[in-house]
Amino acid sequence: MHATPTRRPLTLEDTPALAELFAAVEATDGTDEHYDAEDLADELGDPHVELPHDSVGVWSGGELIGYARATGLPDATDVHLVYVEGAVRPDARGQGVGTDLVKWQVTRAAQLHHERFPDLPGEAHIQIHAPNTAKRDLYEGAGFQARRWFFDMRRPLDGDGIPVPAPAGGLRVVPFTAAYDDATRSAHNEAFRENWGHTPATADRWRHGATGARSFRPDVSFLALDGDEVAGYLLSHEYDAETAMTGVRECWIDRLGTRPAWRGSGVATALLTSCLRAGQEQGYRRAGLNVDSADANGALSLYERCGFRTLHTWTGYVRPL
Repeated sequence: MHATPTRRPLTLEDTPALAELFAAVEATDGTDEHYDAEDLADELGDPHVELPHDSVGVWSGGELIGYARATGLPDATDVHLVYVEGAVRPDARGQGVGTDLVKWQVTRAAQLHHERFPDLPGEAHIQIHAPNTAKRDLYEGAGFQARRWFFDMRRPLDGDGIPVPAPAGGLRVVPFTAAYDDATRSAHNEAFRENWGHTPATADRWRHGATGARSFRPDVSFLALDGDEVAGYLLSHEYDAETAMTGVRECWIDRLGTRPAWRGSGVATALLTSCLRAGQEQGYRRAGLNVDSADANGALSLYERCGFRTLHTWTGYVRPL
């Protein structure tokens, strides 16, 4: 006889149970995403998530069988975005757990939006792995619509050395240093200002998810400088859980951008190839990244020219709030 499921907010002490849930989901869904408890503690520690209000776990007999989270961004321009996520253990699917969690997400996302930016339009966003048709149907049934497609791309780093062309105009490509941290954040906000779904990164969110993250690797991260000004940047991460699970060191290119005034100067190509060569020299066996397939600045074609190929497709779903 199965225990009746119970719900309560997640706490940081729940990260081992959440890691077990993620492992069970990955074994069935095959997204090539691997997390350990420390990774999940980092995620739950997002400075803009209040776990008692912004998370929920579903428990059965002491086992976490489902979870959901909502993150309302602290800033907005034309639209206020709330990102939602969630998962259900494969052996607990088909019992209404996912339906209840999506209802919770929509309710909490609407609350966050109306608390923070009631005078702006609001949207709930989620990315769904394209082969997961059951999850797609669940969210479409709750009013989400497909709006954008994103590709996980990878490139092997074995073989011959990777040439690094210099950018035009006397720009220098140098390793990332903390002295340029806030200037890099500002450059990122400017570079992605017109991109779909972008909200400017605050200093605390930047430190948490970018240069202050446990996974951040400054030795495979680079800046393009014009004098002392950041014209472009590339920030890389390495995830210990991924390496432990696959036995392959992967350099994950998390952020790459060029400020508008320097586009067309070869900045992105120089940064990317500098990262790939450094990764190759430091023993990484592959590089990976995620890209918006409709990026207006030609990011997809750049990555394809540099040897990246698509491995997974994710669909960005949106629901008005």
